[in-house]
Amino acid sequence: MELVNKICDFVSYWYLQYILCTALYMLEPWERRIFNSFLIAVIAMSLYTSYLFLPGHAVVLMNFIKYVLGMPEDKSRVDDVFYSEGVRETG
Repeated sequence: MELVNKICDFVSYWYLQYILCTALYMLEPWERRIFNSFLIAVIAMSLYTSYLFLPGHAVVLMNFIKYVLGMPEDKSRVDDVFYSEGVRETG
């Protein structure tokens, strides 16, 4: 039970810091809920977009670095997302 109290104290301390640093303490509770909902939605969309697109961009970036350094390029499946077969030269 002591561990649960410590965790609750820790979370409430950081929530208070968040409220004070962002000046949300001046808002009414319903305004605070709207602001927090909007913030959570923006963070969720950013995480989803990063999860969806970042791996593909990382592979393309690594292939570009390998090309610049003169190393052989990976023929990865992720490249097909960015380049259609009609555009890419086969050789």
